[in-house]
Amino acid sequence: MRPFGTGTIQETQNQLRHEFSEFAEQWQRTKSVWRDEPARQFEEQCLADLAPTLNRVSSALQTLVDAIHQADRVLKDPEEMSE
Repeated sequence: MRPFGTGTIQETQNQLRHEFSEFAEQWQRTKSVWRDEPARQFEEQCLADLAPTLNRVSSALQTLVDAIHQADRVLKDPEEMSE
C-alpha cells in the first residue's frame, strides 16, 4: 500500500501562515492611518479572535499530518504499533 500523501495539507498549512502574515502586515499599515472608534471596534469585533483561531487550525492540521504519518508507518509495519 502506498503512503497517503500529506503534501497538499502541508501546503495549505504553509499558505495559511503566509497569507495571515501578509494580512497582519497590511492591517498594521491600515491601522496606522485608520485610528477612530470604528477602527477599534472592527479590530475588537472582527480581528481579535483571528490569530488564535488560525493557530488552532494550523495545530489541528499538524496533528492530522502526524496521525497520517503514524498510520502509514503502522500499515507498512504492524510491529510499529506496539512500539
